[in-house]
Amino acid sequence: MLTNLQATMIDHFGTGKETHNHAHQIAGKLFDKAHARAIRNRLLAKLTGKTNALQILSHQPATTRHTNRVITVPLSKIVGSESRSEDFDAGFNPMKQHNRERWIGIAVARRTGVVLPAVELVRNGNQYYIRDGHHRLSVAKAMGQLEIEAYVVN
Repeated sequence: MLTNLQATMIDHFGTGKETHNHAHQIAGKLFDKAHARAIRNRLLAKLTGKTNALQILSHQPATTRHTNRVITVPLSKIVGSESRSEDFDAGFNPMKQHNRERWIGIAVARRTGVVLPAVELVRNGNQYYIRDGHHRLSVAKAMGQLEIEAYVVN
């Protein structure tokens, strides 16, 4: 049985019957757009004196409790990372070309209907920081997804 998120993904991006080559081509273009957006945002940040760096979780929650169930989290509430500030910008656009093949592989999996594991997030107040699944999150944002399935550490 499909989750609501999986059904939404299929409705929005197809049934998974797209050929691998076609999906790879589209995913490559999507990566190029997201990477170009990251470069453009970095340049704009330099010109305006603002930052476009991905927020890093400055302190771990005092108590850590891992949820064993998957919950749906709005992407707008995921504001940073535990560690990957050099690879993604504040909008989770890929900053480095070395991410290209992994990013495209995840995008192809999404486009062809492969169910990917939930990401892992750390909750800090009302905000979340990504612990595992940076590429999955980046692809989800680039594809216009509004929420993502996640395990959460409190």
